[in-house]
Amino acid sequence: MSRASVKIAVSLPRGVYRAMEAIRRRRKTTRSALVAEAIQQWLSARERVEDVRRYTEAYTQMPETSDEVAAVERLSALAFTSEEWS
Repeated sequence: MSRASVKIAVSLPRGVYRAMEAIRRRRKTTRSALVAEAIQQWLSARERVEDVRRYTEAYTQMPETSDEVAAVERLSALAFTSEEWS
C-alpha cells in the first residue's frame, strides 16, 4: 500500500459484496482498486451534477440577451456558408 493510501473498513450488504466480488474476479483486480474506482466515479458524477446546478442557477439569474442570441445566429450562419458542401 502506498503512503498516499489510507486503509478503511466498511460493511456492505451481502448482495452488494457478491456483485462486487464477481466484477472484481472478472476484471482480475483487487478490492481496493475496484472500490477506489467506484468512489472516484461517484465523486465525478456528483461534481458534474453540481456543475449543472451552478450553471442553471447562473443562467436563470442572467440569461443571454436577444442581442447575444442574434450575434450567435449570425456567426453560425457565416460558419455554414463558408463550408463547401458537396
